[in-house]
Amino acid sequence: MTKKIGFRLNIAGKPYNEKIKLLFIVNEILIQRNFMSLSDQELTLLKSSLESRFVPHLPPLIDQRKSASEQITKNCSRALSAFVIKHIADLSDKDACKHVTDDFDDKGIDAIYYQASSQTLYLIQSKLKLNEEFSLEEANAFCQGVRKIISQNFDDFNSHIQNRSSEIEQDVDECSHIQLVIAYTGKQISVSAMQAIREMLIDTSHAEERFVENIMEYDGDKLLSVLRQSNSYPRVDATLWLECHRAVESGYTSYFGLVPLKNLVELHNKHGKALYVKNIRTFLGRKTDVNSAIQKTLREQPDHFWYLNNGITALCENIEPKSQRVRDGKKQIKIQGLSIINGAQTIASSATAANEAVDIRDAKVLITLIKSPSESDFGKSVTKARNHQNPVSLFNFSALDEEQERLRRDIANLNIDYLYKDGVSDQSGNSISINEAVYALSCLQQDPRFVVWLKKEPATILDPETENYRSIFPETLTAYRLINAVIVYRKIQNSLNPIIRSTNGAERLCYKHGNLALAYVLMKRLSYEIDMPSVINTEALENKLSYPLDQARNSLWAMVTPIVPPSNAAGPGPLALFKNQTYTIRVMKSTMIDNFSLLSDLVIPIKERMQTATQPYPIDLFNYLSAKAPQIRFDQ
Repeated sequence: MTKKIGFRLNIAGKPYNEKIKLLFIVNEILIQRNFMSLSDQELTLLKSSLESRFVPHLPPLIDQRKSASEQITKNCSRALSAFVIKHIADLSDKDACKHVTDDFDDKGIDAIYYQASSQTLYLIQSKLKLNEEFSLEEANAFCQGVRKIISQNFDDFNSHIQNRSSEIEQDVDECSHIQLVIAYTGKQISVSAMQAIREMLIDTSHAEERFVENIMEYDGDKLLSVLRQSNSYPRVDATLWLECHRAVESGYTSYFGLVPLKNLVELHNKHGKALYVKNIRTFLGRKTDVNSAIQKTLREQPDHFWYLNNGITALCENIEPKSQRVRDGKKQIKIQGLSIINGAQTIASSATAANEAVDIRDAKVLITLIKSPSESDFGKSVTKARNHQNPVSLFNFSALDEEQERLRRDIANLNIDYLYKDGVSDQSGNSISINEAVYALSCLQQDPRFVVWLKKEPATILDPETENYRSIFPETLTAYRLINAVIVYRKIQNSLNPIIRSTNGAERLCYKHGNLALAYVLMKRLSYEIDMPSVINTEALENKLSYPLDQARNSLWAMVTPIVPPSNAAGPGPLALFKNQTYTIRVMKSTMIDNFSLLSDLVIPIKERMQTATQPYPIDLFNYLSAKAPQIRFDQ
């Protein structure tokens, strides 16, 4: 989305003529603004969250005679106002819904909320429409409703407002500020709409001086940001007593010393995953050798624990002594934004032991606290360096990629857990791992070499610092594309299993080792459904995929047969073939041409001749073949 031009109109105490001049300046600014509305997928993601979190708590619609589809649409729109109130006031989803007044006849006022602590009355209008501007007609309705509210005239309002008339009267009397709020998912507030609202604000006829001068806007960018923030882990603040403490003030402020292990276990039990938000892994389980050894030491030698443990490292947004006093050789340290980046196994294993009645009161552990700005490159470099001391794979370091956390938050709106850190899953059954995502998204790439790399050198894809990784996890990757890609990939692999078991010899090995090549071909035919702003229906996929899968595997076997030698003859077997880039590209090209019914396509020879000596594969040809893949559509 393009960046907005922000402005604030300071009109308090200014003469009327000067107010008019300022209004013309605002109009000039508004004309220059260029917005983009939410995309289909972003809007659908927002609607999904609104429907699951807020709609169940909304006051019932007044007119129950409306059709079911009208009521669903209206309730989702009403929920947007509750979503905004929740963000403004930090209320629960249920409590935010109590302030919604939106209905089929609301006179432009969709929600009313009074915040006593700031003496601010919030008057809200929200529009959940794709690609449409917030129009002059909507602005006029909003202004009319605002005028009626401040004059305490409730006659023409719906029962949601009339039933609260005494409460609203008191709020209008007591408030010191009146804040107008507009939430919209379309392109922008139109110039004429903004002008109408500004004219109301500077109008002296209503003798209202409590209007806050700047309208609070919740545009697509801000709504999406709030949506993602709602699924973030809460910040962990803590106070720890450090024994044998030392401070390093030069460079990055740091403290280190001994801390009672039970204090860290208490933080683990209270905050869970939030305590490890910047770690590359979560708890790997009690049965690993290291974690078993940790628990053994706690059972047998808790007082020797810190001698036998590598210690804990944590990044902190802020660290400072709670006081300058030292009590019994210990110093109290106040920490904001605490995140354990090394030592998750130590703390989680200790928590498991404590839950099994192991006495850990005498156990201490060395802790290093490093002050680092949130999401800083320095913090990431510390995390990476500290974790190189233990066995980790390149896969683990993808946890440092901010895009992975962004995807986790987006996917959480669809009630699916995205597990991008190594560790024990929640066993919820409704989850997707980053490993699955890597394979599924690689098969969506037009570059056929991804299939070979996954078979031969997966590290070339899993390293977050490479172009290959960025190709499958770009900033534009949406939650729906990732989820749908994994659903399709899973279905292809699960459907192949009985076929592999029912065949023999080279054909069986062809399907077993060519499974990614088949997924590559078939997923090109499902790209339309994968990119739809909805989660793929697995039953529809089951019905539509069976015959195309048989077609694709027959095409693949037909293209592999001339290359794979008969028994005891020299030549590559299926495993060697699909680890060889030259063979695999040749087979996949032929399979796509055959399976997509392009044998007589006259453009293909032209595209083949376009390959240059510097190209690692025929790029133009594979781009063309991917574009020509006949789409498997669920609505046909």
